[in-house]
Amino acid sequence: MIVRTRVLAEAPGRVWIAVSGTLGPATEPRLRQDLHARDDAEHSEFFLDLTELRCKDGLADDALRGLFAFDCEVRFHLIGAPGPIRRCVADDPRFMLHSTVESAWGAWG
Repeated sequence: MIVRTRVLAEAPGRVWIAVSGTLGPATEPRLRQDLHARDDAEHSEFFLDLTELRCKDGLADDALRGLFAFDCEVRFHLIGAPGPIRRCVADDPRFMLHSTVESAWGAWG
């Protein structure tokens, strides 16, 4: 299994990252590491395009939440998030779920 991340855009205070591949127990640590490498004082909003990400069955909610264990000031815009991720973050006010790139792009602007 492979998970890839690509930075598509950066602006003051925010970064847009595309994530593709299969998220499972073997790839979750790598994705968490890639995302947390961007957790610095310069980024307070993460736009994550997850339309090309798949989740393996059996991935624990704690592992999914760990992907987003950032400072409480950080906000996330998740584009096309797989069902397990949507369910895991549904009640967290730090997250805005977008079904389309156009919706997220409107929030970026």
